[in-house]
Amino acid sequence: MKKKLAKVYNKDGQDRLLPKLSLFIFDRARLAAILWIGLTLFGVISYTSLLKREGFPSVNFPFSVIGGAYLVSDPARVDKEVAKPISDIVLKDNRVKSVQSQAQGVAYSIAIQYQEGTDATQAGKELEKRIQDAGVLPKQAVMKVETPKFGFTERGDDGAISVYAKEKSVSAQELTVEAERVARYIEDKRLANLESISVIDPFVEGVDPATGKMATRQTKFDRYGERTGNANKFYDSASVGFMQKDGTDVIELNDQIEAAVAEYNTKNPDARFSSVVSATYAHDIKDQMSELQRALLEGLLAVLLIGSIIIAIRASIITVISMLTVLAITIGILYATGYTLNTITLFSLILCLGLIVDDTIIMVEAIDAERRRRKEPRETVEVATRKVSRAMVAATTTAALSFAPLLFVSGILGSFIRAIPVTVITSLVVSLFVALIFIPLFARYLLLGKKQMGAENVREPAARVEAKIAAFIGKPMLWARHSKKKLFAVGISAVLVGLAFIAAALFLFQKVTFNIFPPSKDSNGLVMQMTFTPGTTIEQAERLADRADAIMADNLGKNFKTASYYSNTSAQQATMTAYIISYQKRDITSAQLEKQLEEKFKNFEGARVHVNQLDVGPPPAAFSVRIQTDNREAALRLAEDINKFMTGRELTRLSGEKARITETSVSDPGTYVRDNGAAYVSVTATFDATDTTALVGLAQAAVEKEFTAERLKAYGLNEEALKYDFGQEEENQESFATLALAFPILLFVMYLLLALQFRSLSQPLLIFMAIPFSLFGITLGLYFSNNAFSFFAMLGFFALIGLSLKNTILLTDYANQLRRKGTPAVEAAVGALGERFRPLVATSLTAVASLIPLALASPFWEGLTVVLICGLLSSTFLVITVFPYYYLGAEYLRLRVSRKACLLWLGLTITISAGLIKAGVKPLVIPLIALGVLTVQIVISKLLRKKQKKQ
Repeated sequence: MKKKLAKVYNKDGQDRLLPKLSLFIFDRARLAAILWIGLTLFGVISYTSLLKREGFPSVNFPFSVIGGAYLVSDPARVDKEVAKPISDIVLKDNRVKSVQSQAQGVAYSIAIQYQEGTDATQAGKELEKRIQDAGVLPKQAVMKVETPKFGFTERGDDGAISVYAKEKSVSAQELTVEAERVARYIEDKRLANLESISVIDPFVEGVDPATGKMATRQTKFDRYGERTGNANKFYDSASVGFMQKDGTDVIELNDQIEAAVAEYNTKNPDARFSSVVSATYAHDIKDQMSELQRALLEGLLAVLLIGSIIIAIRASIITVISMLTVLAITIGILYATGYTLNTITLFSLILCLGLIVDDTIIMVEAIDAERRRRKEPRETVEVATRKVSRAMVAATTTAALSFAPLLFVSGILGSFIRAIPVTVITSLVVSLFVALIFIPLFARYLLLGKKQMGAENVREPAARVEAKIAAFIGKPMLWARHSKKKLFAVGISAVLVGLAFIAAALFLFQKVTFNIFPPSKDSNGLVMQMTFTPGTTIEQAERLADRADAIMADNLGKNFKTASYYSNTSAQQATMTAYIISYQKRDITSAQLEKQLEEKFKNFEGARVHVNQLDVGPPPAAFSVRIQTDNREAALRLAEDINKFMTGRELTRLSGEKARITETSVSDPGTYVRDNGAAYVSVTATFDATDTTALVGLAQAAVEKEFTAERLKAYGLNEEALKYDFGQEEENQESFATLALAFPILLFVMYLLLALQFRSLSQPLLIFMAIPFSLFGITLGLYFSNNAFSFFAMLGFFALIGLSLKNTILLTDYANQLRRKGTPAVEAAVGALGERFRPLVATSLTAVASLIPLALASPFWEGLTVVLICGLLSSTFLVITVFPYYYLGAEYLRLRVSRKACLLWLGLTITISAGLIKAGVKPLVIPLIALGVLTVQIVISKLLRKKQKKQ
């Protein structure tokens, strides 16, 4: 046995390089101080002055839109003579991924999605020339190619100005003329950061084939609403959209445009009109910066309080200074690498608050623990760094790797969130750097003075309490150490407790809803979507919108701020964005307002009206069934039957809970639509629940079960005619699937790195136990807080991987250090628990404390913080109470089971589990299968050894 131990632990494994680095800086305090001040100051200046403020990160949207007019008042002709010929030409381009066309009585629109990485602007110009050269369009048809971007309007404006009429007698033409004056006035200001500004024209011009003369048709309308005094009023309006140059500070540009609009209003001689900046990201950025600063301040105060109780006041001050330093340096790096301060980077910085605590607390606590045992500051830093640097590097590496899959998310979602992993990984690496370089410097002046060194100068009541708790947890191991039976009994009891928690987590997981982008619990905006009855004219649509505006105004009451359609209107549909006062000042949530308005619009004549929250993610997905065929008559008959089938249909989730399809509708017969050149008619449905990601799949299964290939033949259609469209939800699911695929690859890479660092194939698997230990808290927290497992919950889970693995790394690393010195396994496990109990609890509780203000700050953060807080508490509890027994079991197996036997166990477990799951057995049994296979292997191994001894 001793020879085997000597073979396994032939080195002490403690780092030498990193302590030398820390001491190098420690011995040059002046240089370190200058470096710290320089880096921190640069970060502060970057945050306050250098970093540009944007609404969203600049993303290359691979889209073009071809639109125009053909004044024949016949959608079939517009489709046949314009939309289809254009679609056929576009589809021949190998850069094109998909083409969606829509033809109405006098206008058409064709949306083109390119392959990822395509320059949409250049591709659009080339397609426009190709279409014109082909000569397929009637002479009377008007065509325009645009490259839209994400924004407030259909064309993707970064902001909008509403020019509204104070009198009802003002015509749409007069409003448009006034809006053009406003646009020219601001354009003449030649604002440096303004790319373009123009009116969103509600009219289209073209040659009327019937007369051969130029004609004008109104295709859009607009309204602007605001609360004035104690009344909510809506006015006829026109929208002026503006776009900013790349890298523009959105707050600075907004201030300039607001000043120009105010100046125009003062000089405007026509009292019938007024103008206001009605859409801008500036206010959101200001609110998010304020939220970041508030969450940071409250989080740091919480860290200071918890750290003072668990460690020491001076140590907590060092932790707070270190966290501020990490954030400042991270912000400086973001500026230096070309990032801006936008919605995504602010989100990432807030997320970092709970992650950067680890390295700082671990290092501070190690120095604090050593100063009680020593009198010399330099020796204290050297020993402390040598003890924890290895664990810190492992913990930081795994935490950084856990966010790596987000770098590979595809599509528009991937482009948007790319800044999250970059920011978080940067902050984690910086936190390690700060812990090794600057914390010894801070400790030199705040913690390692002559009067703070030695046990007689350190009075920490909490340390004694923590030591007693650690000793109490370790008592069963010490009690059983001299008896194999006792040790097996307490060990198997602890293992079963851990497995019971994991099994409970898997059971609860089935009850947690799944939705990639669920609606927030509260929001500061509402979106009203109107779909008008087929055959509605633009004049009738305007009157219907006026009625809907009045209902919105009456029901929102004092909660209303402003609203506008931003010209997102037509004779077929209209979308209004309404802003309400902050949820911090309201007595009612936006979800409750949404329900009230949905009830008011239930029997609205002339249009279907839906009200949803204005959320950060994409709008809620609608379930759409497409009947793809040129036989339009058959498609419409089938669509009506599918519509009847889906109306009120009940759907049963995997958990047994039920949801219902609420409203259904058939696409406007007066609008001809095509998907990649193929004509179709669609049926759209909405649900009475928010877990749309799960419900769209259930709805699809229900339709496929009812409308079989045999039934479709009765309509003269084959089974290929039935298609499904989930809109943005489909792309979201593809992006989410990328994360699911990347997760096992991530674990494998982490396993390899940990195997190299710990020189063991089994210990990385042991360290990974922190992940299933966290599942109980995650599922319990999501279930009781009524949050879905979502994209933001997944972000929290990735963050949690690093935080929870840190606990098992700390214990395993120190136990290994003791084992290398010849300490028996039980004493090593107990010693590791006693030595690492305080930093383990301190890092977990301070991380939780830093996240609580964030959880309370905004409903938006709730799902993410629930995963982090509850998962971390669950993992920490199980790591403290049962993980030492898992360590003992792993040590027992490592010394008695060969690597071949270990690989055999792993292979048998995977094979048997896969077979049983395929046969319908639930995944809950996997831990029991693993334990059963292991038990059988041990029994067989013992029997073989006995047989060999007899021989």
